[in-house]
Amino acid sequence: MNIKEAILEINLRNLSNNIQQLKLLEFNKNKTIIAIIKSDAYGHGLLEVAQVLEKEGINFFGVIKLEDAILLKNKLTSPKILLLSGVDEKNISVAAAMDISICVYDLNYLKAVYAAAKTAQKKILIHLKYDSGMSRLGFKDDELYKALDYIEEIRKNGNFLEFEGIFSHFSSAESDTDYTSFQLNNYKNILKTIYNRKLTPLYRHISASSSMLSTEIKDDFSNSVRPGISLYGINPINQQVKSKNTAKHCNNKQTCDAGNLVLKPLMTLKTGIIQIKQIKKGCFVSYGKTFQAPRDMTIGIINAGYDNGIPRMLSNKGRVIINNQYADIIGTITMNMTIVDMTEIENASLENEAIILGESRCKKITIEEIAGYADTIPYEICLNLGKSNKRIYINTIKSNISANNTGNNNNNNN
Repeated sequence: MNIKEAILEINLRNLSNNIQQLKLLEFNKNKTIIAIIKSDAYGHGLLEVAQVLEKEGINFFGVIKLEDAILLKNKLTSPKILLLSGVDEKNISVAAAMDISICVYDLNYLKAVYAAAKTAQKKILIHLKYDSGMSRLGFKDDELYKALDYIEEIRKNGNFLEFEGIFSHFSSAESDTDYTSFQLNNYKNILKTIYNRKLTPLYRHISASSSMLSTEIKDDFSNSVRPGISLYGINPINQQVKSKNTAKHCNNKQTCDAGNLVLKPLMTLKTGIIQIKQIKKGCFVSYGKTFQAPRDMTIGIINAGYDNGIPRMLSNKGRVIINNQYADIIGTITMNMTIVDMTEIENASLENEAIILGESRCKKITIEEIAGYADTIPYEICLNLGKSNKRIYINTIKSNISANNTGNNNNNNN
């Protein structure tokens, strides 16, 4: 049966595979995994992803929005949640009441958190964010020293703040070894300062997917890691993930190195073919006359465009898979439709589906390929596809997710 509308399949079996592989990574040995599921789990579905990870033994999650944290607190068994960018001051007491940990990134905000804790008479869990060299959110060195002074003073006069964690973030772990070493050294020195003050945060974390999967970093001086994009089957390191059977290398009795890790993407985007037509040599295709037929051609109009998250930059560059063959995108991608060259597609019919992202037999189109044509990163492609398309979940676990939480998403237990 022809798929008329664009459908985004999310394969939760692959999510289970990926977290199992990441647990066995030598770099992650004896470390707490803080699964990053912000931005609707990178477009894959916040609650659906969290429930699978919980089933796989993960109970610590990083999100951005307070409402996401509250949802997870209400739907999961006993999750720990870290708000990675803090929370609006008026909502600090809400986070405190639910034992949601808060990122604290400057001294004024730290004082506001403490004031809210005193007012609520409720201890608040904080993770100090240290700017080790990215110049994004976080304390610089001198600011952090003042914050530590303030925490020491609070510890003497009350017990409304719990210094639960210290963390930072690498800017270029996938590409710049020297700068990553510079950041890591800064982070190491800050940890020494904290220990010298007899402060003992429970969680220390700086590594996300890039540094976890890098072969250059042997020790990140931490006891926790924050996998994000790797959960969803994408390796941010600029190298081919080895496609080998990992049973000999990564199993439940031993650890593995990054070279033996097999990550599987979760997303497949398919749509239908609305029309197939013949055009003559010299005909123009789509807006702006950006493509002129070099010969008589068979073209197909597929039912998805940039409204479905297909980057417009794939115009005249990208491709789809139809009937196990590649079909080039021709002309400018439009809001709801894309035109493809079906001249060489054998047995083409309206019953065929067009695979925009995914694979069919030996043909494959990856997120990395799409991102490359669009001059962006896989993260952005994931987010845009997740926002724009109806989702179907493959092998989802049974849950009590209501229609109000899933919108137009469907569950498929095949």
